[in-house]
Amino acid sequence: MPVSKKMKIQREHKKAEAAGTRAPVKANGLPVKAPKPTSLCANCRKEIVNTNLKQLEVHAETHKGWTKEKCWPKEFPAAAEASAA
Repeated sequence: MPVSKKMKIQREHKKAEAAGTRAPVKANGLPVKAPKPTSLCANCRKEIVNTNLKQLEVHAETHKGWTKEKCWPKEFPAAAEASAA
C-alpha cells in the first residue's frame, strides 16, 4: 500500500519535532502568530497592545485626573521621571 499524503506529512512533523525545528501551525496549515506585546493600565487594569502609543494616549484621556505617564509608566518613562524629580 503506498504512503498517503497525510502519513507523509505526519512523518515529516514527527522528524521535525524530534529535531526541535517544527513550527506550530493551525489545523488549516497556517503558522501560528506570536502574541502581540500588551500592557496593563495602572488605573483600570485594561490590557492594551503597547506598540500603538496613540491608542495608549487616547485610553489615558478617559481617566479623569490620570495622565498617560501615570497610566503607562513603562511606555512613557521620561515624563514620569521628570515629574518625580
